[in-house]
Amino acid sequence: MSPVSAIQPAIKQTSLTKNEANAPTQLTQTKKNSSELKDAFQDFVAGTFYKQMFKALRSGQNKPAYFHGGQAEELFQSHMDQQISEDLAKQHGSALSDTLFTSFARQMNAISVESLNLSSSTTS
Repeated sequence: MSPVSAIQPAIKQTSLTKNEANAPTQLTQTKKNSSELKDAFQDFVAGTFYKQMFKALRSGQNKPAYFHGGQAEELFQSHMDQQISEDLAKQHGSALSDTLFTSFARQMNAISVESLNLSSSTTS
């Protein structure tokens, strides 16, 4: 059980879930688009988290006095950190992003329903 899922039952459901239940079928995303969106969301959220984690870890290290490679080493190290953070985001990012993606999807569906209701009320 992830730390986020332990507190999830304590979170009160907002009116967003009520609006989502009333959403028309054309607003619900297909499985293909939903999985692509979820993957992109996971890459962004988890990738950002891991990049910031590596940045904080690197800033806490002092440069060695005699064996520092200079600007080339820093450039290589930043590219390596970026690649590792992208790999970690793809492999283990779902633990960080699943709850956020669910909340994001609810909010987007609620906004879509609200805009649909507004457009139908103005045309009537």
